[in-house]
Amino acid sequence: MKVISSLEDIKSYINDHKSDEAISLIPTMGNIHSGHLKLIKSASSSSLKIVSIYVNELQFNDRNDYVSYPRTLSDDLSICEDHDVDLVFTPDNSVIRKQLDDDKSDLPKFTSYMCGANRPGHFLGVYKIVKFLFELLEPNYAYFGKKDFQQLLLIKYIANTYFSKLKIIGVDTVRDKNNIALSSRLSKIPSESFHQVKLIFQTLMIIKKKLLSGLNYNTIKEDCILELENNNISVEYLDLRSLETLKEQVNTKQPCGVFIACYIDNIRLIDNIEI
Repeated sequence: MKVISSLEDIKSYINDHKSDEAISLIPTMGNIHSGHLKLIKSASSSSLKIVSIYVNELQFNDRNDYVSYPRTLSDDLSICEDHDVDLVFTPDNSVIRKQLDDDKSDLPKFTSYMCGANRPGHFLGVYKIVKFLFELLEPNYAYFGKKDFQQLLLIKYIANTYFSKLKIIGVDTVRDKNNIALSSRLSKIPSESFHQVKLIFQTLMIIKKKLLSGLNYNTIKEDCILELENNNISVEYLDLRSLETLKEQVNTKQPCGVFIACYIDNIRLIDNIEI
């Protein structure tokens, strides 16, 4: 496995390999867990597998969140090597920031909903780093988890707008035995609070069952938020939205999903399920 940090070296590497085999890209911010491994395993074994590791400051609206984000590069590299990754790209922050700051971007309307409404600048930061990686690494395939569904829609928008030959592959959320969606932020949750984390998926499933029984979402939402907050879970949003446009829905007449963002012990977690 090769590890590259400089822009010059990665450009040279891509030029040497892009005509010989398809390139599969798995962009990450590191702290690699089983969710990331599913992305890596989803990539074709016949392709050149590239994992990028870069904690993108621009997509953090909270400076403290950026500073405290888990950084485990040595462990990440070992995991990547054990799972047949061909190249890990670990760009230098100062160089990347200059590249990203120069990019002027217009975001689609759906990025103003949900996470976009509560995390100023987040999706602009995502847009800039992903577009930069696509331009630099020239992948044929790129893999992203469905847990970050709003982000996945943005990635597909970027590909459709600028990279017509790039195929974006959404990978199902990986959950533990308690149906907790795996996240790098879980490492910051105290063990005594994990009974609260389990309530997130349980709540989504309760909502799904009630919606499929024919209930209107507006009659369900308030009680579910109250139950979560009675368990010391601060709800940022709990929305029923279209899977295509992310516009709010009140029933399941069109493909939709339930989306949640909440705080447990001041740690922000997100999840969603399709209805």
